[in-house]
Amino acid sequence: MKEERRPYAILFVCSGNSCRSPMAEGLLRLKLPSRLQDEVEVQSAGTLDIEGMPAAEYSRRVVREMGGDISNHRSQGLSHDMVANADLILAMATEHVDYLRRRYPAYRENVFLLKQFANGEPLDDPDIEDPIGSSLAVYRECGEIIANEIDRILPAIVHLVQERRREPL
Repeated sequence: MKEERRPYAILFVCSGNSCRSPMAEGLLRLKLPSRLQDEVEVQSAGTLDIEGMPAAEYSRRVVREMGGDISNHRSQGLSHDMVANADLILAMATEHVDYLRRRYPAYRENVFLLKQFANGEPLDDPDIEDPIGSSLAVYRECGEIIANEIDRILPAIVHLVQERRREPL
């Protein structure tokens, strides 16, 4: 009997899992090539362990304006299982990378800042600022930054998924 390969797991992390990481999750799902939809599992979580809250209204609106839908999103706190099962963990800010590496040191090689993943150049401003409590314009700016970063890293993600396909079961 042939063993089933698990999907390539990508986890986005921010603080409350209501603004940045749900936008990143929704936008990656939107932009992922259809041929890879079944081969990639995308989720998001927050370091503050807030459970069951919907994505922020402006986050939902920004993603909807871009063609995606995160209306069913509910916040969740980061867990050991999520981190252990993730092939790639993309954090929104340095504080999240520090948290992940301190709390889950065995998985530190899987943890990257979204803006620094697949980017050979050091950045002056590697963090994506939290828009919580800000205007719709600030959320739109945050959403554009995330969308641009996802467009930038998408070839690297496709490559990683294709490499996984080539690995023996």
